[in-house]
Amino acid sequence: MGVSEGADLFAAIVPTHAAAMLRVAAALLGPADAEDAVQEAAMRAWQAWATLRDVGAARPWLLQITVNVCRQWRRGLKGRAQSQPLPDEDVTLLALLDTELGASDHTGALDLRAAISALPVGLRVVVALRYYAGLDATEIGAALGIPAGTVRSRLHRALEQLRERLTPPDTTPVTTRDRTEGRP
Repeated sequence: MGVSEGADLFAAIVPTHAAAMLRVAAALLGPADAEDAVQEAAMRAWQAWATLRDVGAARPWLLQITVNVCRQWRRGLKGRAQSQPLPDEDVTLLALLDTELGASDHTGALDLRAAISALPVGLRVVVALRYYAGLDATEIGAALGIPAGTVRSRLHRALEQLRERLTPPDTTPVTTRDRTEGRP
């Protein structure tokens, strides 16, 4: 493939995944830094475009680059407040957690943002890729270079930790086991 063909292919493919890249960056860094992180990820992707062997794997490859940029930025942003709300369209995780988070969706989003930021990096990345990029366990595994079963285990642990953090102290959290056994 020539340079011109590669540039055309890059220009056609990368914008189709930009929204997913932006959601992941917003989940990991906050909305204020997300666009800049995606721009840097796109620049790194352009520089490494020739190394992509399978154009069909562009989505997980681009998301992995985005995750790596966000990880590097988080290390450099340590100590900076992470209290920005999550993007409005991403209420799926709030509904999934099935808890009362506060008086408003905005309060719940702030609580959720803090809880996600408190997760260990490996769990936080899996949550971001699942709920903000919409990847399934196989795609996340491909993006991170880990088995799909490991992704599902991490996601399960992350959701349990989020439920624990977001459940008010005067109530008992309902676990996944309670739901499958029919307990309230």
